Amino acid sequence: MKINKQRKLLTRTTVALLILALVISFSACGGNDGAGGASDKDELIIGIPGTISSLDVNQEAGILNYYIAAIVSEGLVGIDNDGKVVPALAESWTSDKAETWTFKLRSDAKFSNGDPVTADDIVWSVERAMDPDKSPGVAIYFPSYVKSVDKVSDDEIKIVLDGSHASFIWAVSNAGGLFVSQKSWGEAAGTIGSPTDLIIGSGPYKATEFDPGSHVSFEANSDWWGGEPGIQKIRFDFITDDSTRLIAFKQGDLDFALNIPVDQSEQWEDVDGASVEYIADRSYYGLTFNVMDKPFDDEHARRAVSYAVDAQGIIDGSILKGHAQVATAITPPEQFSAAISVEDANARLAAITHYEFNIDKAKEELAKSKYPDGFETVLTYPDAYQNVGKASLVIADALKEIGINLVVKEIPLDQWLNEVGSRDYGVSWMIYFPTTAEPAEIASWLLEASGEWANPANWSDEEAAALIAGAMSAETLEAEVDPTIEANDIAQQQAVYAPVWWGMSAVAYNDQIALSDYNSYSLLSANWPQLFTIK
Repeated sequence: MKINKQRKLLTRTTVALLILALVISFSACGGNDGAGGASDKDELIIGIPGTISSLDVNQEAGILNYYIAAIVSEGLVGIDNDGKVVPALAESWTSDKAETWTFKLRSDAKFSNGDPVTADDIVWSVERAMDPDKSPGVAIYFPSYVKSVDKVSDDEIKIVLDGSHASFIWAVSNAGGLFVSQKSWGEAAGTIGSPTDLIIGSGPYKATEFDPGSHVSFEANSDWWGGEPGIQKIRFDFITDDSTRLIAFKQGDLDFALNIPVDQSEQWEDVDGASVEYIADRSYYGLTFNVMDKPFDDEHARRAVSYAVDAQGIIDGSILKGHAQVATAITPPEQFSAAISVEDANARLAAITHYEFNIDKAKEELAKSKYPDGFETVLTYPDAYQNVGKASLVIADALKEIGINLVVKEIPLDQWLNEVGSRDYGVSWMIYFPTTAEPAEIASWLLEASGEWANPANWSDEEAAALIAGAMSAETLEAEVDPTIEANDIAQQQAVYAPVWWGMSAVAYNDQIALSDYNSYSLLSANWPQLFTIK
């Protein structure tokens, strides 16, 4: 499958962590006594429900990888707590009609080994990000319209595009997939991002230890241009079993827990001294139909399945316990919040074509299809998403009523990530976490529809392609809204995707922690650990 997209697919290791802007203060405490017994030390321990196999996002571009790499490697620009673009390795930039971009580099940036960050390092990093052989994790999402990347002087680089692309500025942030590393180190390293060749970056932290099956540890980088971080050490513990993670939290072995399962949130709330927070995280969960694979080459078959998805029942029942919203489109309303109000976005998305749960209509659509007697198909889900597995079984039960046998299978997360958008399945789950405030981010990958194998649904539509192209070349965020919503509607009319829910994330923390200004952008910022302080 050949794909060239501007945005990263945040289904890759989408360990539903949208950790959501944590303006948190940490206080030390003694002992290991329940949730309030978190640490008499200078180390922040975060428990996450998944693992990573590489610290190099160029190789493994999952949302967890992004969050971890954000504190180590910077881009030319960064994303702040409000999702706005801010200076990073480039202290300023200009563009000529959004086609020729010139970046003035800061002079005080150093890598964690003390060496200065040079223009050559940045050019090498950009070119590496664009190379599908060297960077399979991000190259397929890096803008294909980049014509050249050149060093102008020791403190300036120039990037020329094939036309006007105002949204390009997102692509050179670390949230957009550019993680600058040292050229000489990278060329000499064996396997970048491995336990033996960790990672070299210019961010506030440096990696000190990495065990892919256990944890990754960091310590403060005193050479960071932004100043030495207040928290000296951070460790991410990989705990894939939710019950084990809850026990660790109860015992005080974890200071903070990300993406706790919402169906078990009451157990976390019952821990002495613990608090649980929920927030809409702009995530999208839904089914993708491979329109070039039988039986989903038939639009009526796709509609039949779409009508058989009881999204509201999944949300209101024991699976999500109300902590989600029925998705009427691919793009969540919060994704438009930088351009229009969430209320306006909700109303406009509710007005486009979508399929509310209706078994009678599902039967009618199946009868109109080339497969009126039903069929059997396989739906896999990643082991890190147990709620998705439970939702799959609910959908399978409904489909039985109309003569469709949906075989639900759990597979390892890495296998599922590698198979997203492949020809292996007729229907598959799509789980996407945006990293920017750009309205068209999700649509730029899922709805860009020009050419064979252009998106995970293997769908091609000239009108939708033109709309997405217009959105991605728009000069303002507001100008992206209309074409993005219209493209969503076209895909829905053809039942290319079956949106199920827009998600919420939950985090648990002990009574030593104060939490405020909680949103979905903080972990995309290089300095998110500075939002924590240890009293």
